[in-house]
Amino acid sequence: MFEDVVYTPEEVADHFKVPVDAINDEIASGHLRAKKIGKYVRVFESDLAAYKAGANGFARTANDSVRSDETKLSHAPDFHHTWPDGKKEKFSGVHEGVVTVDGRNYHAKVGFTTRESAGKIRRRALVLIDRYPTVEFVSAGTGDSGMMASIIKDRSGKQLHVGVPVPPEYANLRVGPYQDVVVGPGASNGLGIICSPDDLATMVRHALIRYRYREERKDR
Repeated sequence: MFEDVVYTPEEVADHFKVPVDAINDEIASGHLRAKKIGKYVRVFESDLAAYKAGANGFARTANDSVRSDETKLSHAPDFHHTWPDGKKEKFSGVHEGVVTVDGRNYHAKVGFTTRESAGKIRRRALVLIDRYPTVEFVSAGTGDSGMMASIIKDRSGKQLHVGVPVPPEYANLRVGPYQDVVVGPGASNGLGIICSPDDLATMVRHALIRYRYREERKDR
């Protein structure tokens, strides 16, 4: 029936030598991808391999150089952002605050809008770090439910292809094909960060990684 080898949560738990409840928690949080087949939960070997490779969960690396002690964002007024082409866009559902990483404070702001992407109108989130528009997250449609995705780039600013190792900073974030969420003409076929629209901490974390990569390139 399947080309991929399939495991039960109990088999995955036995592999990691942990209680099955720990595996179920990883699945529920989205760290370990699994599929519901009828009333049963199953983990495909390809998803388990990605998990073990360091994309998520127990295989996460200690070499995590963008770790904030806490992400505290508060409700903030709507704002407008003017893009380089002169287009002005309004963002609502705004949250902002100060995030401390390695003893340095960064100002973070997250806002939501809708705009066409990959052939249809979709909900989007913009994350600004120190007032710089750093990353955008895109949803499957216009609703405020479902997952959102944002493209991953390496330190040189190049998009990462599906199947390549992710930078260590992303080790404990959910990573997957961007097209798992955004499907349509022109959608990136690379890797993306995937999170729920209310997971502002992940959005800010991704933006901080990209922002610090940008700072590294400027210092060269």
